[in-house]
Amino acid sequence: MIEQAAGLIEPCGDCGRPSEGWAVQLVKEGRLRWELEWPCDDCGVSHDGDWGAAPDEVRRPILAEYGYRCLRVEGPISSGGKILRAFRNAFGASIGEAKQSAKEFAEEEGYRGTLVEVSLLAELLRASGIATTIDHA
Repeated sequence: MIEQAAGLIEPCGDCGRPSEGWAVQLVKEGRLRWELEWPCDDCGVSHDGDWGAAPDEVRRPILAEYGYRCLRVEGPISSGGKILRAFRNAFGASIGEAKQSAKEFAEEEGYRGTLVEVSLLAELLRASGIATTIDHA
């Protein structure tokens, strides 16, 4: 299982008291998942999470702490459909969103995302016979 977590200091959504929490993005059971957790001494623990693409409030602190990674294709791409499928499976993306992401990926610059996102995409693409590399962006 691959994951990244970044610490947060946010006001409690109920009482407003500052609390330290975590933004987490991970691959679990071959799927992308995100979670937010804030323990508040006065109110208890607040937790949120879901499958699929992480919202900005999770993604932003992870990128700030770890930076972007870039996924690039190695060699020619024989089937654009395999790339679209990988983006749709990884992020639950619409066909239009998957096409835009696949276009970025196929270009020379590659696809930029968190280490968790590009690692899952690399795994899905590798399973489809497409070789990739992951670099710091």
